[in-house]
Amino acid sequence: MLLLFLTRLFLLISLTQPQQKILIQDLKTELDQTEDVTRKIELYCELSKVHKSINPKTTISYGNKAVALAQKAGDDKLLAQAYNETGSGHYLLGDIDKAVQFYYMALRIREKLGDPSDLSASYNNIGNVYADQHNHKEALPLYKKSLSLATTAQDTLRMSSALSNIGGVYLDQGKYDLALVYYREALPIQEGLDDKQGILISLINIGEAYNGKNDYQTALTYFNKAHQIANNLGSPHDEVYVLRGKAESYLKAGKYEKALDNALASMELAKAYEGKYVLKENAAILDRIYAAMGNYEMAHHYLTLHMAYNDSLHNERAADRIAQERVKYETAQKDKENLLLRAEQELNLRKLEQRSIVQYFTVALLLLVCAMAYVFFRGRQHQSRINKLLTQKNELIMHKNEALNQHQKALTEQAQQLNIQKEKLTQLNTIKDKLFSVIAHDLRGPLVALKGLLHVMAMGKVPADKQEGLFNSLVKGQQNVLWMLDNLFDWARAQMEGFEADPKPLPLRELADENIRLLQPVASSKEIVLENKIDPNLTGCADKEMVRLVLRNLISNGIKFCKAGDTVTLTAKLKNDFVLVSVKDTGIGITQEVQKKLFGGSSYSSRGTANEKGSGLGLALCKDFVEHNGGSIWVESMPGKGSTFLFTLPHTVKAEEDEINTPPSSEETEEKTAEQLQLA
Repeated sequence: MLLLFLTRLFLLISLTQPQQKILIQDLKTELDQTEDVTRKIELYCELSKVHKSINPKTTISYGNKAVALAQKAGDDKLLAQAYNETGSGHYLLGDIDKAVQFYYMALRIREKLGDPSDLSASYNNIGNVYADQHNHKEALPLYKKSLSLATTAQDTLRMSSALSNIGGVYLDQGKYDLALVYYREALPIQEGLDDKQGILISLINIGEAYNGKNDYQTALTYFNKAHQIANNLGSPHDEVYVLRGKAESYLKAGKYEKALDNALASMELAKAYEGKYVLKENAAILDRIYAAMGNYEMAHHYLTLHMAYNDSLHNERAADRIAQERVKYETAQKDKENLLLRAEQELNLRKLEQRSIVQYFTVALLLLVCAMAYVFFRGRQHQSRINKLLTQKNELIMHKNEALNQHQKALTEQAQQLNIQKEKLTQLNTIKDKLFSVIAHDLRGPLVALKGLLHVMAMGKVPADKQEGLFNSLVKGQQNVLWMLDNLFDWARAQMEGFEADPKPLPLRELADENIRLLQPVASSKEIVLENKIDPNLTGCADKEMVRLVLRNLISNGIKFCKAGDTVTLTAKLKNDFVLVSVKDTGIGITQEVQKKLFGGSSYSSRGTANEKGSGLGLALCKDFVEHNGGSIWVESMPGKGSTFLFTLPHTVKAEEDEINTPPSSEETEEKTAEQLQLA
């Protein structure tokens, strides 16, 4: 369900469209005339804020200018404000990653300054990000903290914003009566401030709550009031929500034509606004309206569009970015505590030094007393007692110093262990980010396409003469996803656990035949011939499973970039105690520019002649597996004349490498390596 309360996060001043234009012009005129750096930063922030309901891209542009100038001037308060405005612009465009980054940068500065009103705004904005991810458990405490800070600061505008957002959480949870309590508490505050923007949002939110209660007549009453205010303000962004709310009411009332008219009008405004979130929600309601009208083709179109925007907004990468920024913030708080602890330790050391001075002074005084006692009493026995007492004092001081040294050494060892753990966590996070990126963009895409195809078939709208073709598409899609998963899991296991080769003699021709049988259906569907010309008596010495994966990826790669009538040929020969295996195709070939990107550390992928898509991990795995078996891999190709992938394997197990007969290394062949892009 749409969370309309999110639009309240920006705390805009209510202005009509002519007033906005006049204000923008006045701000630009003053900006051109002023030479005061602080005032320039303030003007950039005001321009960024006033453009939020007009063009979020302009909001980001002015926000970035304010950030650069505030950093140069060293003004932390204005820098935090600039970060906040820039993050709001990214949020409106649906760029959650950057929005979270800027929001937390603003929060870290405001925590140092301690202004409750500014802190209320930051907690409110971060709460919106969690609410957008439907993480109500994290969002609700942040909103309540924002409300508490706004109440402390007597900031009624931010109080109404926090109340509205709390109501939005309950609205999203389906607790409509509880949501109405908070909306009706926020509305009088907004009316008292004559906050037209806030009143408009509250009316829309109340209409949404009544829609949720299936009281669409009451909902339409509130939406019509909101529509009038939106027209007066000249805010196309708010009109998007009003029209969509009316479409929902008409849909519940069974008036599908009116629902469709309002939904389409809302979609047109959303497209001009370019916000991913509003486009996603509009696509969802259009899918429902067309489905109710029996137009399943258009319903499927908007369902696919909704899923695409949903993937862009609600993915693991966005959630991961939120978690990363939160960890950074909490780590900074821990660093503050560590600094305080170190300061306390330094203070204790200074006190200890002062105590040592006092002790030295005491020792000197005792010596003086001993001297006086020697003069006055000349008693050897008394002098001996005094010397013994001094010795005991010195030993006690030495023991204390030794204990302090041991404590300092223990602290140093703990710091070293923390640094080692930090490096390991950083390495694992890098591997995890790459793994999640492949899953989100290369694996999720085919699955979403398969889901959409199954959705169309499940509705029974596919003609009988096209069903066979769709089934073939499903089979190919399933095979591609399975190969992609194999490569993905092999790569992840290799990166995170490491792997060891188990070299044994293996018949190369049998291994090649096995892979040809596996890939023959794919080759036949593209009318491509697979030939195995490897000598049956020729054997290599390598890990069987690793070589099987290398052959499968290279043959699949050849098929991927061949056209109908082309050939993929496998050959092998003995060369200097190594077996040289080649996979040659007569396909489209590779440019020199693409060849430079092959076998590198970063994944690279491109679509094949039949629009096949890979994960970008195939050749990287081939390189790792061949080199772990003591061989090398490279490519020879020219555009339009096909490609030949070659790799070497030891012929037999050797105790020492023969330097004279060593096959070309990956560094020696770097200039001529190339790839027909990464494999599925």
